[in-house]
Amino acid sequence: MQSHTIPTAPDTTLHVLTSTPPTPTSTPTLLFVHFWGGSPRTFSALAARLSSDFPLILPALRGWGASASTGPADSALYKIADSADDLAAVIAHLRREDAALFQHGLVLLGHSMGAKIAQLLAARGDLSGLLKGLVLVGPAPLGRLELPAEMRSQQITAYASRESAEGALRHVLLGSDVGADEVRLLVDDCVSGGAHAKAAWPQYGMQEDYEGFLTAPAQDSKLTIPVAVVVGALDKVETPEKVEERVVRVLKTAGAAVTLTVLDGVGHLVPVEAPGRLEEVIRSFSATL
Repeated sequence: MQSHTIPTAPDTTLHVLTSTPPTPTSTPTLLFVHFWGGSPRTFSALAARLSSDFPLILPALRGWGASASTGPADSALYKIADSADDLAAVIAHLRREDAALFQHGLVLLGHSMGAKIAQLLAARGDLSGLLKGLVLVGPAPLGRLELPAEMRSQQITAYASRESAEGALRHVLLGSDVGADEVRLLVDDCVSGGAHAKAAWPQYGMQEDYEGFLTAPAQDSKLTIPVAVVVGALDKVETPEKVEERVVRVLKTAGAAVTLTVLDGVGHLVPVEAPGRLEEVIRSFSATL
């Protein structure tokens, strides 16, 4: 993996990992967008399975992972749109540095909160002509998601300590057993996130509504690319029923060609719990583009 430090705004720098296959391929570049509490490490097992055949881009979102200390000091600047702007800037930077990285197009793979960011990037047309498809894993909807005040308060403090983070992982996010090392790394990422990033998603990020980009009159604002949606059957955060209603149906109405895959025995953290099965979905999907 090659490491990059990329300024994306006057007060924000993202740390990004990239890799290219050892021999040339005709596959699209995959850009991974992690969940609230994650980092590029969330995709370690998946990336290892794909790196021999796909160019990969793994950014740490503002306030998370290696970007935890390089985000803005203003707590209001951790919106979904801010992260979408960051990723657009990362892509533009990498295209200037190495246009060949994108010669076969781009697929965004967004997980949970990262899926909302990916949907926004696609829906507002930032990557027109480059973006070939979306893979949305345990996706948060592009529209407003309102939680009861008590549940929102619990989320704000979920990553306050290692104990609370591990409790959230084991009792809410994970639907199957993973190794102790995987849990430790997940806890590390959750608790090391910046304070503003930890608070932003439950306080206001999930409530942001961007569905208007899908219903705007202009044809180029509609999301008409192929989309593969993947959800764990045991997901307590974005249940299969909720994903079907709030994500799949909305994207189909906007004109996207959407497929839905439900993985038995898996919870919200599909990239960690079932990287092999997610790899199969990605390979099958990319072969159709």
